[in-house]
Amino acid sequence: MPSPIRTVIKRSFKRGAMLLGPALGTPRPPSRILTYHSVGDLDHAMNVTPRNFAEQMAWLADHVQINTLDDAADAKPGVAVTLDDGYRDNLTNAAPIMVKHEVPGVVFVTAGKLGDLLVTDGEPWHGHLMNWDEARELSAMGIAVGGHSLTHPRLSHLSEDQQREEIIGSCERIAQELGTPVPYFAYPYGTSADYDHNSVRFAKEAGCRLACSNRYGYNVPGCDRFTLRRIWIDATDTMESFEAKVTGKLDALSVLDSPAGMFARRMLNRVA
Repeated sequence: MPSPIRTVIKRSFKRGAMLLGPALGTPRPPSRILTYHSVGDLDHAMNVTPRNFAEQMAWLADHVQINTLDDAADAKPGVAVTLDDGYRDNLTNAAPIMVKHEVPGVVFVTAGKLGDLLVTDGEPWHGHLMNWDEARELSAMGIAVGGHSLTHPRLSHLSEDQQREEIIGSCERIAQELGTPVPYFAYPYGTSADYDHNSVRFAKEAGCRLACSNRYGYNVPGCDRFTLRRIWIDATDTMESFEAKVTGKLDALSVLDSPAGMFARRMLNRVA
């Protein structure tokens, strides 16, 4: 389970940010893209339990306009749902819930590691990524499959040639395995320090229509379709904080993508 200290700190920070949210003057209604990772029992801070995920999807279906990712890139008001990395539980746990509530989504897969482990925290079984047969099964359920690199590196730390292979190579592999072009890409880790202009260029050269970062926030008309902002949902989110993220009361969390915010996140990860 996530560190109890980290959970307390994160939840306290979110409560404080909720008080600040109304003062930011968020445009209404903007386009929001949610980011999930594991939906299961993974011992990881970014895991969301199937029970919580089901409650969250049901709330979305009842309260907001559900968007496709293309709608979100066009800044249509509403909420889109994405999942990063390609965990097997995205197929076994998340996809049936999304289909039940008619929530279209995109799973960004780490193409060079499918069928293997990405995260080894806790019981290794829970960190397994789906294999290619399972990725095809996911696609057949109506959940889109996007690129998320071959090996999940911090792209900005790589050479130009290495970035080209990670981005274009991953999209080519997915297209080969699934028999269809890859329209979407998400930069691994996705903070402003984790990708650069070469990352954007290669996502375009790969033939993608758009690309997502993990910079916290919403998208407005005229936004850059290849640096779309998203809103992460993690193990510390209660239904109160989930609803606050969706409705804009936690837009102040965008400060976490600033240099000071990223420093604070690194310090929190070290001490908790």
